Amino acid sequence: MTTAAPHILLVDDDESLRQMYNLILKKEGFTVDVANDGVQGLGKARTGGYDLVLLDLMMPNLDGIGMLKGLKEEGPKKPIGPIIILSNAGYDTVAKEAEQLGAAGFLMKADLLPQDLIREIHAYLDRENSEAKAKSPWKRGRPTR
Repeated sequence: MTTAAPHILLVDDDESLRQMYNLILKKEGFTVDVANDGVQGLGKARTGGYDLVLLDLMMPNLDGIGMLKGLKEEGPKKPIGPIIILSNAGYDTVAKEAEQLGAAGFLMKADLLPQDLIREIHAYLDRENSEAKAKSPWKRGRPTR
């Protein structure tokens, strides 16, 4: 029996980081969709079907907080897994707000080596798979927090 590769949505406006993360994730065997801002990310996230979403906070057009609010207003058509914030903003009130809107965690880009990113993603996916699926705030379309 084969299992499908985990499907990840990567939302980041920094093209070089987006390309680097995309390459690292695909090399690890993940299926990756990318979006270069929150507007594209929100559209893709609302379609659903992602095992995990990596979301930058600071982006043009619609920032990460705006995307989380948009998902809270109108949830995904198919369930999505945890949303992980990737940012250099530091853990401040914006990061706390992201968590209140349903983000499962926060990773500091500046401190993140490729192997750290992969380890963190596997940890979140393993946690998601080991817990009841209904506990993810996005499994029923809108966050429960």
